Amino acid sequence: MYLMRSLRAGLLLVAALGCLLGCHGAAAQQATDNGLKEVQLGKDAFTLGDPVPAWVEQLPIPEVPKSVSLPVVIRLADSQYLLGKTSELYFRRAMQINDAAALTAAGRLSIAFAPEYEHVRLHTIRIFRGQEQFDRTLTSNVRFLQREQDLERGVYSGRVTASILIDDLRVGDTLEIAYTSSGQNPVFGGKAFGAAPWDQNAPTLRRRVVLNYPTDRSIAWRVVGDRPLPPLTPTESVRNGFRRVSFDQQPLPGFPGETMAPPDFFGLRFVQFTEFASWSDVAAWASNLFEASVPKDGEFQDVVKRIKTLPSEPARTMAALEFVQSQIRYFSVALGESSHRPTQPDEVLRRRYGDCKDKSLLLVALLRELGITSRPVLLQIGRHGGLEKTLPSPQFFDHAIVEATVGGKPYFLDPTRLGQHGELDRAGQAHVGVQVLVAARETDAVSRVPADTGDIVGNEITERATLAKFGEEGQLDVRRVWRGLGAEQLRVVLERASHEQTTRFVRDALERRYPGATLVGEPVVQNDTAKNELSISAHYRIPKLATEVEASWVVSYALDNMQNVLIASQSANRTTPLRIPGFPFHGKYSFEINFPEQVSASIDPREHTISNKYFNATVTEYFRGSNARKTVELKTLQPSVEPADYPGYAEDLRSLNKAIGGAFAVNKAMLNNNAAKADIAHRLHEQHEEIIKKTTESIDGGKLTGSDLANSYCLRGHARADLDRVDEALQDANTAVRLAPTAANILTCRASVYFQSGQFDMSVTDYSNAIALGGGADGLAFRWRGVSRVYAGRMQEAIEDFAKASELGDREARLYSDMWLVATYGRLGKPVPADLVKRAGAEARGDWPRAGLAMLAGLMSPDDMLKSLEKKAGDEHQMALAEAYFYIGLRNLALGDTTQAQAFFQKTRDIGVIEYVENDCAAFELDRLKKLGATTSAKPGAVAH
Repeated sequence: MYLMRSLRAGLLLVAALGCLLGCHGAAAQQATDNGLKEVQLGKDAFTLGDPVPAWVEQLPIPEVPKSVSLPVVIRLADSQYLLGKTSELYFRRAMQINDAAALTAAGRLSIAFAPEYEHVRLHTIRIFRGQEQFDRTLTSNVRFLQREQDLERGVYSGRVTASILIDDLRVGDTLEIAYTSSGQNPVFGGKAFGAAPWDQNAPTLRRRVVLNYPTDRSIAWRVVGDRPLPPLTPTESVRNGFRRVSFDQQPLPGFPGETMAPPDFFGLRFVQFTEFASWSDVAAWASNLFEASVPKDGEFQDVVKRIKTLPSEPARTMAALEFVQSQIRYFSVALGESSHRPTQPDEVLRRRYGDCKDKSLLLVALLRELGITSRPVLLQIGRHGGLEKTLPSPQFFDHAIVEATVGGKPYFLDPTRLGQHGELDRAGQAHVGVQVLVAARETDAVSRVPADTGDIVGNEITERATLAKFGEEGQLDVRRVWRGLGAEQLRVVLERASHEQTTRFVRDALERRYPGATLVGEPVVQNDTAKNELSISAHYRIPKLATEVEASWVVSYALDNMQNVLIASQSANRTTPLRIPGFPFHGKYSFEINFPEQVSASIDPREHTISNKYFNATVTEYFRGSNARKTVELKTLQPSVEPADYPGYAEDLRSLNKAIGGAFAVNKAMLNNNAAKADIAHRLHEQHEEIIKKTTESIDGGKLTGSDLANSYCLRGHARADLDRVDEALQDANTAVRLAPTAANILTCRASVYFQSGQFDMSVTDYSNAIALGGGADGLAFRWRGVSRVYAGRMQEAIEDFAKASELGDREARLYSDMWLVATYGRLGKPVPADLVKRAGAEARGDWPRAGLAMLAGLMSPDDMLKSLEKKAGDEHQMALAEAYFYIGLRNLALGDTTQAQAFFQKTRDIGVIEYVENDCAAFELDRLKKLGATTSAKPGAVAH
């Protein structure tokens, strides 16, 4: 649809500095000849030197106070409307230019208009220089230009730009211009509407807007603006049968705009007026335009007959949409009434082209003939709100789509798009949350395109890297998947691209992150139109996958699918909403790397969730053995951030960026090439000895104080406790507590050492104190206190702790808390609560430890659980097995099979993951069973089910 923004489609006077010199709410722009061709007009379309109309009331130009020294000062901006039989607008502006940088833009003006129904009379172009005046009305160079780029985009509007070049404009000059425009697009049936911008980007000494209209016409007006400013109150009078409404203010401060404000925020006030009494009136006007004359034969009926053979209403809807999208090319001829009145379906079919309104009317006609309820819909692309603040008017709409009701559910279909195939429910939606006006007589208000109720990840990247040796070449497999709207957009791009272009795009995709990356073989493109999913997979060789940064090897990753989805403002003190560029967006990124085998880390899966009313983000990190993985899932929830919420949003964004990181780092000091040949128990033993050595050097160096020194003692104490040097470990832990007696993390450190030494009640006390000091927010302190209470024989209290830990923990941490909770219920002989069993079964086939939780809950056999670990390798596999064997032992305890329990506890101890709590607990269980007289020579037989 060709946008008619106001009284006369965007008649603009464009001057310097992007000031709003027009009177219709459209942003002024500096004139340029780029993409323009010169045209000739009829002699009456644009005239020079005409006298000012008698109905205009002239104002003197205010003097600029000596105290004002700004680059540009608008001395006068005067807009006067005569809304009679022929609507007219008189506009006058005087602007003083005090900066040489502004001269180029100020000396070149543009007026855009539609000669078919608009007439422009340029009264005055005058320069004031001191006491002198220079008339440039007849001597300025005026050219009439049409934008050829519009034709390239498939648009011909007939609009012309009068480009005016002002001679001899100097610093300190005041440039005055005045013109009157008359005429209106007949498609509006003579009804008046429009908007005059009030606030200007530059300081204004006097601003006035006057509405003159016959007293027998009902024209409403409203000052629209979202900034908290004093009300703008007009004066009203009646003379000679005309009502005069005058808004006048002097002076008016400048209002420089903030970047990235959403279109539904009216940062600059405007005076809106309209003769449409309600949105019902606007909808009725639009409905009249979209009355279709349905062809009774010919191709139209042939298409209907073919589509009717399809088996379902959704299939028929998609077939009609595909036909209009693919068989009718987009081209807009928006001359006169055709700017808003669509062409009839038979003519569109005959000429095989049309714009949004033409294609929408054709689609509505097809759907109705197929028995599918459908209605045309008007919208402004990208506007998610704001119409509720305005008066009813056609000026806010620039696009037409179709609402089809299928199976009782509304679907909003855009016939100008391409690449939509397959199932109706999986079709992408480009206008989620946008305000719309259904062009139907029953419409009485604007509404919105509903958000998709599904939870489809629309943009997903999975990257898997392998590095056999540091300093050498690595391998990287990348798979990127687009679903819904993204799949449709890329499908069109790939259809138009050559094979060589596609290959080059995939080949160069990682060059910035990994210079010298080489594509191996051909990229694999999979296009599933039924599911509306498209993927590209590729394999790369990376010359320097890991780079040396000081004392570490670093492998970087980058969330290419989430770039600029969320942004920060240039100013922390924002006064306008901040647009979220990625709304709507739901994406996922995963990077996984297998490091050389001498790497043996033991970071349990952990999850960081950042959630507010603007976005939800979850960052999951995992690093076990030589396998590291980072996963990020992000979903935007609102199109913009309110100013009052911006500080919190910005803080959340910083937290998200911190959680995402951007690289995995492996400290060279923790690598041991000889240890790579040993088993995991020996490697972990050597790593712990190295930790003790390094922390001892730091402690003895005498440079650490306070919490830093306490943390060093804690780190060394943990390492000593893992090596069963509990007396030394307790000394370190006690020293740490003396240095930082109120630090929750230091108390949890000593609580852990107490636990490893078998002093369970002392451990419970320290965990309780840590929780009292705020150390339980993430649930971990509750879980560890629960474990200590289990071995202290306080089972019911342990259950309460595990439940609290599960409530507070993130999704990954909750799994381990739930495992202990299920196991403790089993030890007490109590049934597991139904909600806990449900959680255990929800992701039983997911990554470890999900299978372990399902096994404990009786939803999976131990054999199947162990089989789920077979895909893991190296230390990662051994670490998971150490946990798995322990939890099989707990399950056998619950079943009363102490022999099997003892055997699996021993298997956990034999693997020797000394830093795992399961390793310590297995020792406690073996000691307890031995005291109970269990058979110590028992061998694990078939796994108990």
